[in-house]
Amino acid sequence: MPTNPDRLTRYTCFRALSEDQRQAVAQLAREECFYPGHTLFQDEKPGTQLYLLGAGEVEVLYNTGKKDPIYVDAVGEGEVLGCSSLIDPYVYSSTARCLSEIETLVFESEDLRKLMEKDCQIGYSIQKHIIQMLLDRILELRFNHDTSLQKE
Repeated sequence: MPTNPDRLTRYTCFRALSEDQRQAVAQLAREECFYPGHTLFQDEKPGTQLYLLGAGEVEVLYNTGKKDPIYVDAVGEGEVLGCSSLIDPYVYSSTARCLSEIETLVFESEDLRKLMEKDCQIGYSIQKHIIQMLLDRILELRFNHDTSLQKE
């Protein structure tokens, strides 16, 4: 069942879109809830879905080649997860696991990519938001890393 287009306005990447564009995006979204401990996706697996977090908290883990993946970040409401599902070769570059009960909008990545190619304004709006969000995450990780080095 498609999502109500008005629900999309809670996410920055959809606010600049017209009502018709939000309607097109909403047709692709479904609302799902997941419980603590549930893995949304795993590193190196095919990237098939994009998640917009409506409520709750998710941990992001990276595989470093050692026994267990390392914790990198926790993300919350308004964040996007599974961004690598939109970029060739469409393989997840991290693992995302629920820390709490979460509410999400879930998109089948292939369908969303087709819509983004068909309507470049939708594609630009989503990509702009994702790039800014990822840049913020990188800067935060770098700041946290620099801070931890100063304590040593």
